Amino acid sequence: MKLLIVYLTDNGRHFTFPHFAKLMDESTKKADWKLLILGHEDDMAFYKEVLKGHPSIDHDAFNFHLHDNYMEKVRFAVRYAKEAAFPYMMKCDNDLFFRGRTLDYMVDNLELLQDPANLTLGPTLSSGIPCVEYFMEDFLDESDRLALHKKLLETKFENIWGATYAQLNQFTLEATSWDGAGFYRAVKETTHHYKGIHPIRINLDAITFLNQLVVRDKAKFYEDRELSILRDDTSPYFCDSVFCIRTEVYDAVVSDGSLFVDNFDEVPLNKYAWKTGAAHLFVKNGFGLHMYYNTVPNNRSYEQVFCNAFF
Repeated sequence: MKLLIVYLTDNGRHFTFPHFAKLMDESTKKADWKLLILGHEDDMAFYKEVLKGHPSIDHDAFNFHLHDNYMEKVRFAVRYAKEAAFPYMMKCDNDLFFRGRTLDYMVDNLELLQDPANLTLGPTLSSGIPCVEYFMEDFLDESDRLALHKKLLETKFENIWGATYAQLNQFTLEATSWDGAGFYRAVKETTHHYKGIHPIRINLDAITFLNQLVVRDKAKFYEDRELSILRDDTSPYFCDSVFCIRTEVYDAVVSDGSLFVDNFDEVPLNKYAWKTGAAHLFVKNGFGLHMYYNTVPNNRSYEQVFCNAFF
């Protein structure tokens, strides 16, 4: 097998997994990947029951203690991948969806990650950073894109995560049109570790509007469009919640304590990318759906509304 898909769960999103499993069952390359479910409550029976309906999905599942377990799960997954000789891993949170066809395309192109100039490979997430910009360009028509841009301009940046982002209001409240490239250049100049900022992450009205467009045009998600590789080596920060990476590289990232500033691997992954100059690869037209960020109050309730409407 080539790829270990590490599915990180929690106790508030059981409503997403049946849809995720159904999409993954579309894959025609199941012999090339395995699903590893990592939870932190006694709910493995739930996941196993769902997967009974998808017997061709090879999987394993483990529980962890309830608190502060994220990096414990990640490091366990790295050990699991190394011991089972998976050359590649995919980290995948439980608040997103992508098609089995997109997964198959990523499996076919994992060798691109053998080039040290390429760090990650993932779908084009609807609200991912940086690929929300690519999603807007490829999924939305011009009128909808401009309508969403208008909502992005209504975003007010203040202090969050101990960082000051008020200077970014020049691209929103003080601007007349959305300039994604200029916005990212300004983000790159910030000195804080956390550069995973974008209006789509904090503006409830904007991300809800985007999700409404996705639901309205969900047929586009299922279209068999031509897929290709999009290479991003200019965006200042990567915080998409799904990506493929070489196992040995991921091991190097999470084993380097000097890269960490908190109990998550997001900053270390970005520091590694900055240090090596490596790019992030995305599947153009391989759309992924990331519903809401936890920076949105009551995001779980909004996510459930989205799932009920989309599926």
